[in-house]
Amino acid sequence: PQHTEKCNTVQYSATHCIQTSLNGSLRNVVPGDCVVAFSRRQIHQLKKDIEALTPHRCAVVYGSLPPATRKEQARIFNGQSLGTDTHHTDKTLPEMNVLVASDAVGMGLNLAIS
Repeated sequence: PQHTEKCNTVQYSATHCIQTSLNGSLRNVVPGDCVVAFSRRQIHQLKKDIEALTPHRCAVVYGSLPPATRKEQARIFNGQSLGTDTHHTDKTLPEMNVLVASDAVGMGLNLAIS
């Protein structure tokens, strides 16, 4: 069964959104999910928490990341290899199957979010 719950909130509170859409626990995050936060601090904390509570690894995307870094994180999340990128010695990207991002996540990126 596909995991498709929506977060309906009037207040922009990460805690409220998690309680609504993930039944109160980050342990309910599944591969292909995108968890949206509203500050860089929240994004990095959510990444840390998800990786501590689940077997998932997280890619991160937010507006102030350099464009090349945003694109690389999108490639990682989408499961693509780096090809001839010389910044990495291993040409295979680590599997990062959850995305933690700001509310501007979709700007200019093609993401395989389920």
